[in-house]
Amino acid sequence: MLKKLLASERSEPEQPQRGASATVYKRAEKGTAAEQKTDSESDTFVWLQKWKGIDGDWWLKPATILTSLAVFIALADYSYSVMYNWLDRPVEKVVFEGQTRHLDRQQLAVSSVALMNGGLLSADLEAVKEGIQANPWVYQIGVTRRWPAALYLQVAEEVPVARWGRDGLLNHEGDIFWPEQLSRYSSLPLLTGPSGNTAMMMSEYHDLNQMLRNAGLQLMELKLEARGAWTLILDNDIRVVVGRDQVVARLERFLKIYQQRLQPEADAGRIEQIDIRYNNGIAVKWRPQVTTEEQQKG
Repeated sequence: MLKKLLASERSEPEQPQRGASATVYKRAEKGTAAEQKTDSESDTFVWLQKWKGIDGDWWLKPATILTSLAVFIALADYSYSVMYNWLDRPVEKVVFEGQTRHLDRQQLAVSSVALMNGGLLSADLEAVKEGIQANPWVYQIGVTRRWPAALYLQVAEEVPVARWGRDGLLNHEGDIFWPEQLSRYSSLPLLTGPSGNTAMMMSEYHDLNQMLRNAGLQLMELKLEARGAWTLILDNDIRVVVGRDQVVARLERFLKIYQQRLQPEADAGRIEQIDIRYNNGIAVKWRPQVTTEEQQKG
């Protein structure tokens, strides 16, 4: 009970007094309100000072950051431009790697620089590679940059091992290429047949020629007809008709008969053609004999 009375006494507001005491009470109340207002204004001023900066120049910091950023970007752009221009210098030298017998290096260097269409850095090396590869004597080409101002060409040249038809040459892989001035390669063996069988014909040529060399002969021309029949022209101008089947077996039988009975006649130039398509023998076609009277007329 005593606690309730004490609590009610504490919670009751102080009653305003009358007379002089009331005047003093009102002044105290006004003073408290004024102090509260002053504290609120002081807090607002402090917040504004923090926002503006102590010295009041609140806009200087972001302006300084933006200016520094702009200067940095300008310097970076200038540095990039200077570096790019230095790297993109015109080509002053073309360096070759690889042996070239049929390619003109001077002409190849001039054409490669012309294909760049720009400086060393901005040039399209794939376009340069494709342009050089168009030369029929280029088997493989590699193009790289060499700073400060050089173009590096790794050249692998075509190596002709046989003639193909009237206008082409074959490389070691049986690929056809079409250079000019084929008369320079008339000593190479001649292969004729379907263009899709070049690799197979090259392989067959090497195998058959190896067999003929063991007998002192050389294969000068190999012909494959569309129906699959093989015909050989030897270095003594004898035509050998092999046919389609049992090519190796037939050629072995021919070489045995040739060495035993036909070599003297072949050396004398009397044999024009030998047909080895038969199972039990061969057929020989002789060259027409020139009489003494005809020789005198000639």
